[in-house]
Amino acid sequence: MIHSFLKTNVCFAKFNCLIAATIILAAATTSAHGEPNTRVKAFGFNLQLNGKPLVIKGMNYSPVPIGTAPGFIPYGDYFIPYYANVWKPDVDKIREAGVNVIKLYAGNPDLNAGAPGTAGNWKDFLDYCYNGGNRPVYVVMFSYTQGGVIAQGGTGLNDYIRQYDKLVKSTVKHPAVFGYMIGNEIFDGVTGNAQFWQNFGKLIDAAQGAGLSQGEKPFLTTATNDNFTPQETWPAIKRGEQSGKLNNIDAWTINIYRGPEFGGANNSVFTQYAALMRLLPGPKKPLILGEWGTPHTTRPVGVYGTDATTPVTNLDDVPESQMGTGQPYFAAQPVATFLNTQWNTIKANLAANRNDQVCAGGFIFDWCDEYWKANNNNVQVGGPQVKFQGGAFAGGYWDEAGFGVTGAVDQSTYGQGKANISRALYKGYDAVKTFYNASSQSGAELYQPPQGALDGVVAAIHRETMLVREALDVDDGAVSLRRWLKVRLRVLSARLIYPGDEVLERIDERILDAGTSMSPALKRNILTQLNARLRELRGGG
Repeated sequence: MIHSFLKTNVCFAKFNCLIAATIILAAATTSAHGEPNTRVKAFGFNLQLNGKPLVIKGMNYSPVPIGTAPGFIPYGDYFIPYYANVWKPDVDKIREAGVNVIKLYAGNPDLNAGAPGTAGNWKDFLDYCYNGGNRPVYVVMFSYTQGGVIAQGGTGLNDYIRQYDKLVKSTVKHPAVFGYMIGNEIFDGVTGNAQFWQNFGKLIDAAQGAGLSQGEKPFLTTATNDNFTPQETWPAIKRGEQSGKLNNIDAWTINIYRGPEFGGANNSVFTQYAALMRLLPGPKKPLILGEWGTPHTTRPVGVYGTDATTPVTNLDDVPESQMGTGQPYFAAQPVATFLNTQWNTIKANLAANRNDQVCAGGFIFDWCDEYWKANNNNVQVGGPQVKFQGGAFAGGYWDEAGFGVTGAVDQSTYGQGKANISRALYKGYDAVKTFYNASSQSGAELYQPPQGALDGVVAAIHRETMLVREALDVDDGAVSLRRWLKVRLRVLSARLIYPGDEVLERIDERILDAGTSMSPALKRNILTQLNARLRELRGGG
């Protein structure tokens, strides 16, 4: 390790001489470049935002009020100026809670997208989320799709393609946009249909092409429910990757409800996902937990522990002394305890070694209660799952209308000219605010930290990465110079993730030895070596 450290310092000393001349040359020349900007990218099982590691400390945001459902106007798309009295106070509290990315469940591109590059009617909402770059809340955009419609093709598929084309072209350049969710739990009944994957690939490619047409590489993902079996793992992930049609999907998202430890030691979603990725062809894609959390609802004493949807009570109102073995709420725990355990379990995977770490964070379900999800738009009821499920949830019941960390408010309070809404903040919100704010805005340090002698290496790599980016930020006309800088940046990015790998270090030395006159042939050779080594590292080699 000491030998590697000394070699690295020599390598960086050589680089300092090169970079000084590079920045001067870059500043002296200008030209336009056609390569797309990539705001969010997957690097191994990590995510990067603007070239820096990011962990999703997320929240699902679907502010459907009491008294209506997404099937009615505005079809769940409350992210427009008319409803600013809803999303402004919500985003304030979301930001205050340390959330750095929110994921939407609605979007009406035909009505709200607007012209390419304008962000359409969503601009005010996105501007507010971005907040001028001060503690921004990034946004995963969404437009509704159904698996059966995609499989059938024809007019329905063409409508989806048109809608995502408009959505992406309109918003992809906005600095608040993190990416796009294309399909949420749409795979049941179509997973084994080869035509579905053909058509779904067309939809994914259309979203990709829409972003590229605006000079941006959009971050694309899709969500499957947790239908894991030892024989099939997650069928949508397995079949989707094997289809060869999803090359433009950047990460897989799983909506998972397996208790506070996501299955625990013998049923861990992280271990299972890592095993699946090792078996599948192509690049390894990060796992994002698309939904995780617990209802804050339960049943009163006398009903608790039985299969029942009513009456519903708030677990926040149950004294902790009444929870646990021998108590009336024998399998219950406070919502804050449950959510803390889940976040600590996610953090443990983020900090795991490279053979085990697959998760890049996820989104708590949900920001506010949604009464309609339990098949009653006006009253908070339990279910529709009737069964008592013990420790699977904090209060023992899967209540779709009770997952909020804040309360729902009536639709009569929504709209232009009305006062800002005010939601009840449950104990789950307080827990989220505490554990999300315990890490930095980006959460980058939650990935496995460098240890011992590697600290100096990583610090040096960070410094050199910043210098390269400084040079690249100057628009220049020297093709060979930018070629050298971009290859150097790719290698440095790899070394930040695998700072102790000597193969990557040797590749880095080749770049420095070549200098800024690197030929296209040498560039191809170096990138081939780099990609081959990364495949080995991601596979545990």
